Amino acid sequence: MEPSPEEIWDLFSEDTITNEIVARSNAICPIMEPSPEEITDPFSEDITNEIVARLPVKSFLRCRSLCRAMRDLPHNPAFVHKHLQFSSQRNPNLILTDTICRDKGNNLNTLYFVHNEETPNRYSCHKVNLEIPKFQEFRVVGSCNGLICLVHPTKRYEICICNPCTGKHVQIPTPVSMRDRPGHIVVGFGVVPMTKKYKVLALVDFPLHNDFNPLQQKVYVHTLGDSGWRFKDNTSVLSFGHLVCKAFVNGALHWVSDSREIVSFDMDTEEFDVVPRPQLELGRGSFFLRAFKGKLLILNTSFADRIEIWIMEDYGDVESWTHIFTINEQQIGRNIRDVEIVCFLEDWEVLMVYDLRALLRYDLQKASLSELIDIGGLPKRFDAVAHVATLVSPLLTRDGEM
Repeated sequence: MEPSPEEIWDLFSEDTITNEIVARSNAICPIMEPSPEEITDPFSEDITNEIVARLPVKSFLRCRSLCRAMRDLPHNPAFVHKHLQFSSQRNPNLILTDTICRDKGNNLNTLYFVHNEETPNRYSCHKVNLEIPKFQEFRVVGSCNGLICLVHPTKRYEICICNPCTGKHVQIPTPVSMRDRPGHIVVGFGVVPMTKKYKVLALVDFPLHNDFNPLQQKVYVHTLGDSGWRFKDNTSVLSFGHLVCKAFVNGALHWVSDSREIVSFDMDTEEFDVVPRPQLELGRGSFFLRAFKGKLLILNTSFADRIEIWIMEDYGDVESWTHIFTINEQQIGRNIRDVEIVCFLEDWEVLMVYDLRALLRYDLQKASLSELIDIGGLPKRFDAVAHVATLVSPLLTRDGEM
């Protein structure tokens, strides 16, 4: 049995207690509900939906559990889209995963939702109670419009798409047969902006016959709601170096290739391309990609004492790359090699994870740092992915949900 949306977060336990108290009091002194004719709604349905669409998911689900008129809204595509628009305008939240070692070498992953309370340095952390068969172990390899893509860390061809806020999920078929002896796999997840079709991309390495060194890379695409995968011709794909895609810009996924080129995959045309990068001082180092307000960012981590941040002002134009900020190790007082920039916030602030155990908030313009230390329930060690909390359902093309 899937948990209901009201059971997903532990924060709803207080509401449950309140409801039970109210129910007992009503049994002693029943409260008669007014008939529809006795209710005068001061707002039209459109105005009410416009107001409710501005609620964060946490608040919406709490109100929905108490308000009968709101219970069908998550099944209304127009409302879900409007709610997504408002949610996307807020600072992103975080999805955290930690790993607990169990007997016989098995691991158990736990998901946490870190909610941005819309005030500086104020966050709350809640454990997400997901019950997904075969996914006691997983890695989060992508987040898009409130949906996250989970991949099994050892059985890497088992993939699941879920909404951690509502608990809805769908396990998709494996892209290839294990009898073909596939090798390394890179997974990406995104959406076609115009059609709202969500797609999973799988790049799979296959050893060539009679030779264990050269590899042939094949491309497969799965659209949520379809029964299988589509094979794509792969004559121009560069070998990918990173498992996780953290830059979805201009309707395309972006990776850094093994040859340190920026490779994009357009979710609509399903074509690969190379995005020109600036002349970076790399040496033996490399760089990572992020997105902010629809623009592509480069985090140049090739230096021992700093991180350089570049932005592509005009997508596809190599001349528009601009070096905008540098984070020096002395400014943050920590080993820069142990710092990962997770996401960018308004007013050029960033959220960073230090040594997989601390959340930092850094103001790029003021060069000031604060550690987020008053977050109850934060796991001791964790990975983090930027996430927008929405009501989007991974089942939208199967049963008409949104």
